[in-house]
Amino acid sequence: MSPTEQVKEAITQGKTNPADIAKATGLGQGTVEIILAHLERSAELVRESLTMCPTGGCGSCAQAGGCSGAAVKRRGPVLLQLRRKP
Repeated sequence: MSPTEQVKEAITQGKTNPADIAKATGLGQGTVEIILAHLERSAELVRESLTMCPTGGCGSCAQAGGCSGAAVKRRGPVLLQLRRKP
């Protein structure tokens, strides 16, 4: 299975952030973030913000350690949704 397929499989199994995906796949977190960015550019992945950030910033957020949107300069919980290739 290719690294991209591993990341997609981890997402379908409910992994929601780069750290968890990296742990599940054995890939480095940087590699996972590159694959997520590629999937998003190719319209195979949509990152949807679920809420707004707290006024105190990430330090006061319960999701601060696992925010999947941090790599793309979004804040707060993010839904990772795979789509079929267009």
